[in-house]
Amino acid sequence: MSVRKPFEKHLYDKYDNKAKDALIKLLEDRGHKIISVSENYYADVVSEYKGYTFHSEAEVKTAWTGEWPTDWDEIRIPERKSRLINKYNGCVDFYIFDNSIEQCWRIEGRKLTADMVKPAFGRNIRSGETFYHYPYKDAELLVVA
Repeated sequence: MSVRKPFEKHLYDKYDNKAKDALIKLLEDRGHKIISVSENYYADVVSEYKGYTFHSEAEVKTAWTGEWPTDWDEIRIPERKSRLINKYNGCVDFYIFDNSIEQCWRIEGRKLTADMVKPAFGRNIRSGETFYHYPYKDAELLVVA
């Protein structure tokens, strides 16, 4: 088992509802019907679009303010989110919001592969914690209207 960042309730309380609300707005603006937003430790939002069920997960990258820094080659998604990829057979979308919850990157879970998992380094990252390292140029940038 890899190193995991401990749950930080104060960050959850500060960002979770804002990110979910923005995600719901994005999905509804794209024509999705929201099915569930219950807190069950799985996907944050379950929606339906054109007869298909979608599972979506919202995260906030608090260090991202303003334009995406082009020297950040990758978007990092904690490896612990692999439980969602496995549960939904890759059919889960990750929405990584900026600090102001005004824009986000969308990454399809099926595109996150085991070879992308490696350690990351940073002031808020525990030694040995692993992440999916996904090229930001391959993600879809969305603006919250």
